[in-house]
Amino acid sequence: MAAGNAVENLQEETTCSICLDFFRDPVMLLSCGHNFCRRCLDRCSAGATGAGSCPQCRLPFPHGGFRPNRQLANVVAVVRELATPAAEELCRRHCRPLSLFCRQDGILLCTACAEHRAHPTVPLEEAAREYRERFEASLKALEEEDERCTRLAAAAEERRQDMLEKLLEVLEGLWQALGKQESRFLTRLGRLRRGLEEQRRGEAAELARLRQRRAELQAKCRQPDGDLLRDAQITLSRCTEWRLQPSPPPMPELEAELEDFTLKMNVLAEVVKQFKAILRCSLEEDSGGYRRATVTLDPATAHPQILVSADGRTAVRRESPPAPLPSGTERFESLRCVLGRQGFVGGRHRWAVEVHPGPDWALGVAREFVPRKGYFGLSPEQGIWAVGQWLGQLRAFTRPGPTSLPHVRVPRCIEVDLDYAGGRVAFRDADSETEIFTFPPAAFAGERLRPLLWLGEGPALLTLCP
Repeated sequence: MAAGNAVENLQEETTCSICLDFFRDPVMLLSCGHNFCRRCLDRCSAGATGAGSCPQCRLPFPHGGFRPNRQLANVVAVVRELATPAAEELCRRHCRPLSLFCRQDGILLCTACAEHRAHPTVPLEEAAREYRERFEASLKALEEEDERCTRLAAAAEERRQDMLEKLLEVLEGLWQALGKQESRFLTRLGRLRRGLEEQRRGEAAELARLRQRRAELQAKCRQPDGDLLRDAQITLSRCTEWRLQPSPPPMPELEAELEDFTLKMNVLAEVVKQFKAILRCSLEEDSGGYRRATVTLDPATAHPQILVSADGRTAVRRESPPAPLPSGTERFESLRCVLGRQGFVGGRHRWAVEVHPGPDWALGVAREFVPRKGYFGLSPEQGIWAVGQWLGQLRAFTRPGPTSLPHVRVPRCIEVDLDYAGGRVAFRDADSETEIFTFPPAAFAGERLRPLLWLGEGPALLTLCP
């Protein structure tokens, strides 16, 4: 209270008796010692001729009988700063303090604005207290999530390190047995390491995002009420959006692949005699980076004159089914085709088809939504990339007509190579590993691709290799 009175007294002493405001450019009359604003004194003595008189005590003073009072000017500056209250944001429309908060619109209002709105409002202090509590609750939740993710990351890192160490031990023990396969295993191990490093960076980015939200909320909680409520709902929504996103699983696909690789390496250590067979069927990746895919045929897509074996690996031509088959949207009705169950939307994949001597046939890749009804030619324009035997000669099915391939004989087993990202479909002789044909790059545009077999006239037979 005493401090308040002192400020009021100082305000009185630093107030001009003419304009009743703080002194501006104060001057002191030499004759009486009274102080006035220079402009106020000039205005009062503007009409006087010769000597003027003090506006306060009427004591005459000669022309120019005053001097600037710089010391008083300094005191006025200090008192003005003491007397100025904390900056209070005013309504631009009504020039009144923004003392209310509209819950529905999430904005600050003055009392005049609130009178013209039907929305409920609460005092600024109450709204700030409520949002501060919500911010603090969200901050606490973010901190708990940060701790949880940190623990999960540490545990996952420990598991990864343990698996990598065990894998390196197995590789060391199998050094002599691996022989020529050494470089391929090390190549895959390097890819796994790069994938794990990428995963670590992803986890670090997630932690950084959580901590950024936490820092944002911490800074928000320290703000004055008005600033705290500005964009409060947007900030709260942004800082709590992590709840809507599923947490990454503690063992993602990459770690499962690493576990699978480690397990199979241990199996190889126990059964060295079967090493090459197991390697070829389940672990090996060639220098081109293609993964051997396990492919089976989907009977629901098979033309009525194609019989699919029980294991889904063989397609054989037949004259007609013993009983009418259900006609669905997936079944081919004109072209004798059948699709694989598996589909690919990325990566590099390889599978092989065993070709039996006989009439015309084709094998390759088709788009998921290739037409199933009506006749059309096998070509990339129709969403099919295939090679096969046509009129007794090996050909690639291209437009405007099939391309003859310079092979003396039809390969016994043909491998299909699919590089989804590169838009590449290629075929090679599985026995000699020589290239048969490669289609020009295509844009798959995110559409699912499936293996395809086509059987011509006669007792054609194609079998997917395991």
